[in-house]
Amino acid sequence: MARPSFPPSPPNPTFQIKSPHPLTANATTNRMASLLLLIAVIFTAISPAAIAANENSTDFILRNCAATLYPQLCYKSLKPYAPTVNQSPLTLAVAAANVSLSKIKGASFQAVRLRRNSTGRVSAALRDCVESLRTAADLTKQSALEIQKLGPAAQAGGPSFAWEVSNAQTWMSAALTNEDTCIDGFDGVGGGGGGDASAAVKVFIGTVGRVKQYTSNALALLNALVVG
Repeated sequence: MARPSFPPSPPNPTFQIKSPHPLTANATTNRMASLLLLIAVIFTAISPAAIAANENSTDFILRNCAATLYPQLCYKSLKPYAPTVNQSPLTLAVAAANVSLSKIKGASFQAVRLRRNSTGRVSAALRDCVESLRTAADLTKQSALEIQKLGPAAQAGGPSFAWEVSNAQTWMSAALTNEDTCIDGFDGVGGGGGGDASAAVKVFIGTVGRVKQYTSNALALLNALVVG
């Protein structure tokens, strides 16, 4: 009797583990190295020494802002600069001037936008205000640049220190005067374009009033360089 025939069994499958591509392995290694470096930087930044230095600079800003007319606004606006101020009155004065400059530019842009929908005396007042604020911005920038020269002058102990401080004070004071001129231009001026326009103008005047506070603080910190 013939034996039944069975089909041959298929060969056992062979499993091969492919080694990672050299470029992929290198990329993975580089990513891991970058991650470890980032972790090290983070731990360094939050080290006790770094935290203590930042706290000391924060206290330094708080003490100096106490001598301004608007200490809370001063502290709030300059606190983000604590890591770079490094308890330097000069650096703090530069930071205050730059904050003021930023606020002036913002108010100037707001005046330009507001004037597009204004007419008559309101439009004229806004036009004059834009010019005054642009002048204030130029003066504030000039003052900030002058303050930056004070570092070498102070370290050298030269007579130019008081002179350069005086120049910076003059320009910052002139910037404050131009901001006042902007607000004064709206005396007796109505909304011109209805209730909404009038409300928008009032908001803008309030904005410029706030800008004056930043500039006043910057000037006070400048004055402290020679008074203190």
